[in-house]
Amino acid sequence: MRRYLLLITLVIILVSCTSGKTEYFPSQGYSADMAEVTVIRETRMFGFGFSMKVVLDGEVIARLKAGQYVTFYTDPGVRTIGIPDESISAALERGRKHYFAIKTDSSQFGFEIERISERKAESWMAKSKPIE
Repeated sequence: MRRYLLLITLVIILVSCTSGKTEYFPSQGYSADMAEVTVIRETRMFGFGFSMKVVLDGEVIARLKAGQYVTFYTDPGVRTIGIPDESISAALERGRKHYFAIKTDSSQFGFEIERISERKAESWMAKSKPIE
């Protein structure tokens, strides 16, 4: 019985640590008619051991570990981008780049998402790794 409990615990730990794209990841490539979105997770010790879900219009499209980012292309318009307990509705423009950051905060959940400038995003991305 203890072996099964240990095995189940290990599987849960491994699943919570995985990062990458999910089956709902937008598969369209670059097009001048699409909006480019990059979501960056800051590098901090808090929450370092588990991945954070990235949500687009209610679907989990990727999981990021601390210090990772993901870029995707989506239809322009008002879209909801976020993490499980917090999201932002943003007007995404065709042919433009849009940047969002997942940061630690003092709320009950411990994380927030916010829109950031291209300059700040480039600085964070230089210290981060893209997910494949």
